[in-house]
Amino acid sequence: MSEAWSDVLAALDDRPPLDPGGTALIVSAHPDDEVVALGSWLSQQSGRDLLFVTATDGEASHPGDPHLTPDVLVGRRPLELVEALRRLGIENPAVERLRLRDGGLATSTSALLSLLEPWVERADLVVAPFEIDGHPDHDAVGQACRALCTTQVLWRYPIWTWEWDVPQAQEWLSDLRRLDTTVEARRLKVHALEAFVTQVEPAAPGAEPVVTSSLLAHAKTAPEVVVA
Repeated sequence: MSEAWSDVLAALDDRPPLDPGGTALIVSAHPDDEVVALGSWLSQQSGRDLLFVTATDGEASHPGDPHLTPDVLVGRRPLELVEALRRLGIENPAVERLRLRDGGLATSTSALLSLLEPWVERADLVVAPFEIDGHPDHDAVGQACRALCTTQVLWRYPIWTWEWDVPQAQEWLSDLRRLDTTVEARRLKVHALEAFVTQVEPAAPGAEPVVTSSLLAHAKTAPEVVVA
């Protein structure tokens, strides 16, 4: 994360986003997005009804790797998410896998809308990727959730924005809201992030993990925020 973003997030006031209570639907493009962005907040939600939907199994995270093939990743990444959620204190998390193609969500709009709609209808709060995060899969899921949320409160969480963009007086900056956290919630998040072995550890000596060192540092230390 750039120092400029650090300054922006540190300067946010303490106004929380509107939370209507009730059932929260947590939507992600890949199994780890929700924990990277909001793990501390999630660790404080174990007393409410939580539904998790992952659009893909994240099978395309290591293209060309002879060991972490798509078939291997389909078997490992969803289990990593379940373990991470358990580490956050969410026992027996309800995770629905849509099993759409990783890297292909931008061309799967109709399928996304159709598959997500019944889940959105069950929710009071929908927490989804930021629709201009810069990753095509994140953007596609975020756009679908924005289209489907009619009566639901919608929070959108950036991830790659902090790596790939810089503050430029974007209109959405005024809608950034910081989420409450605690020292214990932060500790649980750090522990949960370690469950994503395929994403936070190098696939080979000297290689950069998929979740880069700078993004991981942001996830562990920066305030959690949503656009709401």
